[in-house]
Amino acid sequence: MHISFENVSYSYMIGSPFEKRALNHVDITIESKAFTTLVGSTGSGKSTLMQLINGLVLPTSGQVQCGSFRLHRKSKRKEVKPLRQKIGMVFQYPEHQLFGATVEEDMLFGPKHLGLDVERIRKRLPELLDVVGINKEVLSVSPFNLSGGQMRRVAIAGVLAADPEVLILDEPAAGLDPAGHRALLDVLKDWHDKHGLTTILVTHDMEDAARYADEVIVMGPAGKPVTSGVPAQVFREADLLADIGLASPPSARITRALQEAGWDIDNLLLEPEALAAVIADQWASVKEEG
Repeated sequence: MHISFENVSYSYMIGSPFEKRALNHVDITIESKAFTTLVGSTGSGKSTLMQLINGLVLPTSGQVQCGSFRLHRKSKRKEVKPLRQKIGMVFQYPEHQLFGATVEEDMLFGPKHLGLDVERIRKRLPELLDVVGINKEVLSVSPFNLSGGQMRRVAIAGVLAADPEVLILDEPAAGLDPAGHRALLDVLKDWHDKHGLTTILVTHDMEDAARYADEVIVMGPAGKPVTSGVPAQVFREADLLADIGLASPPSARITRALQEAGWDIDNLLLEPEALAAVIADQWASVKEEG
């Protein structure tokens, strides 16, 4: 699903002493079937953008185009509901979304209230749990008897059960240890690739943006994008990122330092594995020459 923001602004608590503009005349495009990462400092409007895509809030001005759906200030609830059937949202700490008596009941809640074929989805629950690394035996168990990591994976499987066309991930791996963080995002990226979704990952983690994104959109403190593009392009703009309190991923910073020291590295290496391989290869060459 192609998504575009056309001159979109959004303000909270309009008309009150606490009125605050979260987004300021935003124009961005999120390509269909792309894995797009949205980064920015706290308060830059990232979460507001995601809520606008799902119609949880409506623009104060401008419009949001999601496929054939157009959202603006006067959009009605009945116009927004069909769009929500196509969008899955995984919030930060998704385990807080759980409330069912059993894992099965919880996973079927969303599809049921979206009017989907519940019996068809019920048959797929073991497969969905397997995707996120959970045994199907938990279907009859209370989600609150699971570990924190299992709860999070069950909550994500419940979002995937609705077969969304757009998957919005708001810091889904927050609070996990490094191995769990990587494993969870690998699962979500694999699902994206297999099912041709439009996926949007909101994150503060620049390594995630470098590793998973087709495109990175950087939000500035004024509620507007300051740059966007493929990761290698965005992370070359180290000074611009630093001005808004962000940093390139460590692999990009190390690559630039090695280039400045005279190492023969043409490209900005964003994946640690690729950087380590180049360092090992060139160090081996130096030892042979020495």
